[in-house]
Amino acid sequence: MNQKINLKEIERKAYTSYHQDGVIDIAIAIPIIAFAILIVLDRPGLVGVWGVTAVMVYAGAKKSLTVPRIGYVKFPQQRTKRINSGMIGLAILSLALGIVAFMQTTESGTPSWLIVLIENHMLTLGLLVSALFLIAGYTFRTKRMYAYALLTLVMFVAGHFVYFPLYYYLTALGSITLACGLFMMIRFVSKYPKATETADA
Repeated sequence: MNQKINLKEIERKAYTSYHQDGVIDIAIAIPIIAFAILIVLDRPGLVGVWGVTAVMVYAGAKKSLTVPRIGYVKFPQQRTKRINSGMIGLAILSLALGIVAFMQTTESGTPSWLIVLIENHMLTLGLLVSALFLIAGYTFRTKRMYAYALLTLVMFVAGHFVYFPLYYYLTALGSITLACGLFMMIRFVSKYPKATETADA
């Protein structure tokens, strides 16, 4: 029993170290800040491109910055399956809602529930971005993501009552997330030098 507990503790510490490099923070901050810029440019539909870019940045940074310092950490198969199932379910649900909304819009105008979401866009977007942070926190076992989720809710609920352009709130949230990520990355690089650097020393 003690051995099993020790293995779980070792696994937990490995995951904690693996995701203390700030990469996930920076990867999430990229599309948030890009969305703010695209709103100003009146091109919000292009945010998906930056979402793909964020995934590429995450994968590249992990490979070049994290793995050479502490090695590769793989999620347990059971947790990976559960996460994948949840993400697929959310994608299917979102697609279904999008199809229903499109059909109702073309047939009889914009549905009332969609109008409510649009009229309360600050709350809608706040919930969506908070959900993004919650999923990231659950997936990568990083408690700071829950703090980001709470910060997002507070900011966007306040934005529902105190009017400023949407991109103000997105820029502020993205900048805070990016700053935290960069701070953690600098600290991570200082704490975990590359194996070749350690050998040379």
